[in-house]
Amino acid sequence: MAIKIKIAFADDSILQRALIRNIIDHKKRFQLLFVCSNGKELVDQLEACSELPQVCLIDLHMPLMNGIETANRIREKFPSIKVFGYTSSIKDSEIEVFYKSGVKMIFNKSNINITLQQIHRFLTANT
Repeated sequence: MAIKIKIAFADDSILQRALIRNIIDHKKRFQLLFVCSNGKELVDQLEACSELPQVCLIDLHMPLMNGIETANRIREKFPSIKVFGYTSSIKDSEIEVFYKSGVKMIFNKSNINITLQQIHRFLTANT
């Protein structure tokens, strides 16, 4: 049996959180460790958990701690975690800053299945 990629997800949208739970429940390649409603909650979960995820998928626009702040914090405190962005923003300036915060790739929220396929390919190619 293949080892599953452990993933954590942060998005302030209840719908997006429910969608990721449902989709990952049916994916054999991923194990969802936790889902958070904002970046601060994600960082708090990472600090408290006994097993770190390999991947964090984070929304750009969240309350308390946005995706850029969250990516910077994860990169500083948990450099082994690969961080991927997830957004519906099309502003080039926001995307550029998101990349500078350390995210490996940024995905549009239009299709979570494609996002997960791309994350799997990235990790497979870079391990």
